[in-house]
Amino acid sequence: MNNNSNLAWFNGNFIPQSEAVLTLHDAGFVMGATVTDMSRSFAHKPFMLKEHIQRFMGHCEACFIGIKTSEVALVKSAEELIERNCLLLKPEEDLALVLFATAGPIGFYLGEPGGAGDGLPTLGMHTFKLPFLRYRPWVEHGVELLTSSILQPSPLSINPSIKQRSRMHWWIAEREVKKRSATAMALLLDENGFLTETASSNLIILQDASKSGADLKILTPKPEKVLDGIALRIVKSFAKDSGFPWIEADILPSEVRPEDAALITSNSFCFAPVKSLNGIQLSQSKWFNDQLLAYWQKQVKLNFHEQILKYL
Repeated sequence: MNNNSNLAWFNGNFIPQSEAVLTLHDAGFVMGATVTDMSRSFAHKPFMLKEHIQRFMGHCEACFIGIKTSEVALVKSAEELIERNCLLLKPEEDLALVLFATAGPIGFYLGEPGGAGDGLPTLGMHTFKLPFLRYRPWVEHGVELLTSSILQPSPLSINPSIKQRSRMHWWIAEREVKKRSATAMALLLDENGFLTETASSNLIILQDASKSGADLKILTPKPEKVLDGIALRIVKSFAKDSGFPWIEADILPSEVRPEDAALITSNSFCFAPVKSLNGIQLSQSKWFNDQLLAYWQKQVKLNFHEQILKYL
């Protein structure tokens, strides 16, 4: 995909993606005041787009970013952007759709009238080709997770369930764990030492993942401490339909045992197994992964793991 040919949607207009830029005095740059969301296509068709946009608009409201575009109009524009940019893809490729809204320009930063929040918000959407080569090692071999000394921000200051771009803590955490292992992904703890999430995925622990699944319990951090992941919702629906207990709990790293298995979930690669947590090798519940893949595949009409593993 040639990024120069891509379109973006910026403040109500379709424009070349190369022209979609924030000004130096935009609050998204000056203050990091940006709400975002990301969805993807499967076989060039958007999936759960309405749910993503509803979540995005709710987060904008919670962050006092008063976008004026309606949900219906935003869905329609997103569908058109996906359709037009998918024309540039190969049949085996798919794309991510990124939505963002900032608090708009802060006039006095460029010697103009107005302060923070006085102008209209900046609202945009753009796409990029999903980097399947990046995801392949995670899907094929599993993810190495290391907890960081950097903590998840307190819910008393920034609600972790809001998807936003004030992410310096993630930047530092990722750099920190990469000093210990170049292939590791940072997993943050909260102020009480409980597991939360990675920068781009929710965490699921499969406790007592026996071959039969008779004793399986699915644990995930409490929802008020992590992002309300759309992919996480799909796994929760799978658990309910399959009769597996779904437990939202505080989980200490020491409570995750070698006989347990774990997954991370994300919209981009859907889910990937965790091979180790803080150096402890975890079980690989292939039977569970296969059932979850089949359940997900029925909804998206595509074997997305095969799509990733076969991509050249």
